[in-house]
Amino acid sequence: MMRKFQPLILAYLFAPVFLIAQSFYTINVGTFLDAKSSQFDDIRNVGFVYSLQMEGNLTQVYLGGYDNRSEADKALQGLKQKGYNSSFVEERRMDQGQIVTVIQLATRNIRKGIEWEKMEAVGDLFGSISGENIKIMTGIFPSVADAQTVLPRIRQAGFTDAFIKNINNTLLIRIGQFETGLKKALIPFEMDEQVAKGGVAATTDAKGAGKVKMPDDYYIPQERITAKSPEVTSYSEPEEPQPNIQRTGKNEVPIPDIRAKVKRRSVLDLQRVLKSLNDYTGSLDGYYGPGTATAYEKAVSQNRELQKYSLLADYLDPAGKASAANTLQYAVNNLLDDPKAPESIERSQSAIAKGYQAYLLFRTLGPSNEVNNLMNQAIHQAFQGKKLANQPAFDYNATYAYQDLDQLILHLHYIHAAPGNDIAAPCWLYEEHPKETAKAHAAFAGDKSGSLKLQACDQFLDWPEIRTLQALATDMNGSTKIDQARLSADASKRANLFVAPKALTAEEAKAAEDWHTHLWEGLNAWADKDPINRNLVLAMKIVYYQSEVRLEDFFMDRGFTADQSKSLAMATLKTMVGYHLERFV
Repeated sequence: MMRKFQPLILAYLFAPVFLIAQSFYTINVGTFLDAKSSQFDDIRNVGFVYSLQMEGNLTQVYLGGYDNRSEADKALQGLKQKGYNSSFVEERRMDQGQIVTVIQLATRNIRKGIEWEKMEAVGDLFGSISGENIKIMTGIFPSVADAQTVLPRIRQAGFTDAFIKNINNTLLIRIGQFETGLKKALIPFEMDEQVAKGGVAATTDAKGAGKVKMPDDYYIPQERITAKSPEVTSYSEPEEPQPNIQRTGKNEVPIPDIRAKVKRRSVLDLQRVLKSLNDYTGSLDGYYGPGTATAYEKAVSQNRELQKYSLLADYLDPAGKASAANTLQYAVNNLLDDPKAPESIERSQSAIAKGYQAYLLFRTLGPSNEVNNLMNQAIHQAFQGKKLANQPAFDYNATYAYQDLDQLILHLHYIHAAPGNDIAAPCWLYEEHPKETAKAHAAFAGDKSGSLKLQACDQFLDWPEIRTLQALATDMNGSTKIDQARLSADASKRANLFVAPKALTAEEAKAAEDWHTHLWEGLNAWADKDPINRNLVLAMKIVYYQSEVRLEDFFMDRGFTADQSKSLAMATLKTMVGYHLERFV
């Protein structure tokens, strides 16, 4: 079918935005002469239709906003089936944009009616489209402080859940008569207050509803594009935005002191090795006293293998920490450190992203209906229609109100454990909220499925003996290719043991003991075959047993008995070296 308007195709070039390139996709329908909004009603079921007014009665028409190219391509096919054969997907990369401040009024589904009249009464409108949803905002404000002066009036106007946010203006579209379909704009009222010179002007209508009018200098840059000059206005490099939330947690993990008055096998094993080197001259009593400590330090300073691997530990990453190649995982991991991470979170429509949007809102503004709505949407999206191997310990069909972080963080963990989710809970969540996170982990105490995924925080790996141990084990790995998935799975188990350890069952304790026994049987047999092997195994024994002792004290500091700590320490060691040394077991 041929259209009666002949489109004049214009292309725009956009460059990378983040350290990890991120793009926004839209469909360029074409440039039309004397275009009217109603002429595009036949494609509104494909996506949100918006426009850019140009010189000479020309209108550039676009459709939709998409987070990835495949979604945009799919929508393009639907558009071409309706006769728009010259339309094409346009990629907008965001380094040409600037971080601007707006007030978000609401999120609406483009398939349903939107109360544009009510929103227009607030002031200039902008939208950010993602699939079938559009986030509707007003602004743009010169600063957060200016937005804060206007926010109360906007809430009084009926948008009680409105909130301030920063956003890259490449994602914004101007909402006007073409987009709303309204026949005429509302009549502006007289200005009665100037918030800032050249900044936001606030007006009030007869009913007292606040209306915001923005100066032309703060319009989004696409307004300056013309038919004769289709180039995007150039910008100076924007100032680096700062995170809205400052960290309160600490990354440092104190190395536990070793108890001298606890008799244990791990100390006895260490003493035997040190005595074979003539470094330890005391009795084999299983108590870690000054003589054992001095002998260990002497061995570390004189053993060539330990010296070599303690240096190599600074250059190796034997834990196989996840690099967060996934953009959403990177954003979750760095949500409080990278000012651009919240934008990535907001652009995702996944359940876990909505959960972290709710978390950010709660941290910024406290409890609100917006927080409740986002979290409940996230829960329903994560669980509804999914086959559940283990029924979660909460009703995911219920509607929740979040008055504190306890319940919000617990439900975040449930979403992380939901079927199909591959995003791990970040390390900073525990560092920022240790009590709330510990409670959340306790809720998974009986879950043997391993459904809760955790980022490989590896707090244990800052300990010198464990760093050397892992460097040694990595070098002894007989594989030519490292299985990063296996290492990441072990790191997640290790994170569970660090954040919320629980005593092993009798069966689990026996399995840890059997692994320990078989490992040393295999290593000792391998050591007998060659002097080089013997030297490596000797160094391994020294740092392995020292690490075992230290881990036992870590768990005893957490309130476990000596026997429970022994099993937990072996289980932790298995997550550290088990994969690398599995050929000896």
